[in-house]
Amino acid sequence: MKRIVLVGAGHAHLECIKEGTHPDVEWIVINPSRYQYYSGMFSGLADGTYQLEETRVDVKALCSRHGKTLMEDRVTRIDPQTKQVFCQSGEIISYDVVSCNIGSNDWNLSEATARVTIKPNYQIDQALRQFKEASSPVIVGSGAAAIEMAASFQSDGCPVTLVHDEPLLAGHSAEASILDRLDTLGVTRIVDRFVSLDEQTVRLQSGQSFKSDAVLFLGGASALDLFKASSLYCDERGFLLVHETFQSLEDPSLFAVGDCATLAAYPNTPKNGVTAVRQAPVLLENLLRFINQERLRTFRPQARYLTILSMGHQQGTLLYGRHYQTNHLSWRLKQWIDRRFIKSYTT
Repeated sequence: MKRIVLVGAGHAHLECIKEGTHPDVEWIVINPSRYQYYSGMFSGLADGTYQLEETRVDVKALCSRHGKTLMEDRVTRIDPQTKQVFCQSGEIISYDVVSCNIGSNDWNLSEATARVTIKPNYQIDQALRQFKEASSPVIVGSGAAAIEMAASFQSDGCPVTLVHDEPLLAGHSAEASILDRLDTLGVTRIVDRFVSLDEQTVRLQSGQSFKSDAVLFLGGASALDLFKASSLYCDERGFLLVHETFQSLEDPSLFAVGDCATLAAYPNTPKNGVTAVRQAPVLLENLLRFINQERLRTFRPQARYLTILSMGHQQGTLLYGRHYQTNHLSWRLKQWIDRRFIKSYTT
C-alpha cells in the first residue's frame, strides 16, 4: 500500500480529495483547520452577500465521504531524504508521495496592533469583524483582491482608504472604469508607496504618515516558511520551484501547486485561485501516474482567463484579456460560479 500525503486543503487538493481513487493508495490530508474557506467569496462576506458558513468546505466531512483521513495539524518541515513530514503537534508522517497546496501569506510585517490578516483563511471571520469595527480602516494594494475588497467594504458602509502606488490592475484597460466606480462608492485613495506599519501608524514613501486602527495588506503574495525551513530549492521569494509536472526540482516525489509554488518555466504565472483550479486535474492525474510509474502530464498556464470583481451594490466587473464590462449580470455570474464551486465539495 502506497501513501499520498496532501499538505493543505487548497483549491487543487479539494479536487484530489473528492476525485482521487486508487486501490493501492492510502490518502492522508494534513490541514490546520477542519474548514477551508473559499477566498473567491470573501468580497461577498465583506458586503453582506454571504454568511460565513456559505463560504466554507467542511474538509473533515469531505474526507469521510471519499475515504481519506484528515489530520488537523500544521506541517512545519518536509524531509525528502527520509520521506517524512513533521507536524507542529510532534507527529511524523511517512509518505511515498507528498503534495503541497498551502497557499501564501499576505504580509510578513511585525505584529502591529492595527495589522489585519485574512490568512490563514480560517481566521477570516475575526479579520472581517476587526476591519468593519475599525474607525479608519485601510487596504493596501492595487490588484484584484484589494480593489474588490475595498469596493465591497465601502458598499456595506465601512469607510475604506485604499493605498496604492502602482496603476490598478497593472494598468489594465479597465483601470479608468474601476477608478470611477471606486470614486462613486466613496473609497478614499492615496497614491503612494506603503512602507511600514508601526502599531497604528501607516508610513508612506513620500514621508507622509497617518493613523489607522485596521490595515489589511493585499499587495501580493509572500511565501510561507515551510520550504525554506525544509532547505528545499525555492525562488528568490521563498516559493517552491516546480517543473510543469508540479514536481519539485530536487525530488520527483514532492509536488506543489497553487500560491505556494512557482513554475520554473512560467515564473510569472499569477498566484490566484483561478490558477489553482486549473492545476487541479493535472495534479491529481500526475499523483496517480507517479504511483503507477507512468509518464506525467505537463501543465501550461492559460494566456487569458476570466476574472470577475465584486464592485459593490450587486455590480461586478468582468475581465477577459483586455475586454471588460461592469454590470449586474457580471455580478450574478460571479455568484453562480462561486456557489457552484462550494456546492461541488459540500453535497
